[in-house]
Amino acid sequence: MTFTIFMRRVRSNLLMGMGLGFFVATGFAIWITFIRFSAGTGPFESLDTTYGATVALYYGGGFVGGILIGLLLPLKRWPWGSALIGIVGVFPLYFGVELARSGVTDAFTRDNVATSAFLAFVVGGAVGLWSWFDDNPQSTGLIESLRNPTLPLLVKVWALAVVVAAVSYILVPRWTGGWDPTLTLFTAFVLFVIPLAVAVLVTLAWIRRGGTRLRP
Repeated sequence: MTFTIFMRRVRSNLLMGMGLGFFVATGFAIWITFIRFSAGTGPFESLDTTYGATVALYYGGGFVGGILIGLLLPLKRWPWGSALIGIVGVFPLYFGVELARSGVTDAFTRDNVATSAFLAFVVGGAVGLWSWFDDNPQSTGLIESLRNPTLPLLVKVWALAVVVAAVSYILVPRWTGGWDPTLTLFTAFVLFVIPLAVAVLVTLAWIRRGGTRLRP
């Protein structure tokens, strides 16, 4: 009985994930269809591909991403799990975009994989976290503290963010001199943009809860 319930949940999660993948792929397909009717076949021919092949890649990526989302769906109870689901789920779609640009023979190049991974991290991770916060209006621990920050916590967050961003601003160019440009951009995003973005979001949360009155 327990195994039957488990398999039902797995099937339900897979169907939900594939449905989401189909929905996202349809959005990409609508966008590429607009390009096809507005610009003709030129953009596709310049990339040595066709409109039909591009749409097929989008739906293929959506199908694979949907299956991965379905398999990882039990992890959505945690913030990091939701972020991981978002990253893994959209990676095949972005990889499909890169594949459409470069062609099958150059599919698994370092640039294609790195670019797809970076976009999946930025977009998929953000969407996954947003989904978790939307599904969990009440939380505990550090997350709840950042949602309802006090003035001392806000000061600590900004101090840490400024230190990390300043150190990365000085050291990242020296570390990454010979790195791939996408990997360099990813490192700068993680060590510079994210800390400052978190500090800004915590500040907005502090203001929303009445922090302008300097309540401790």
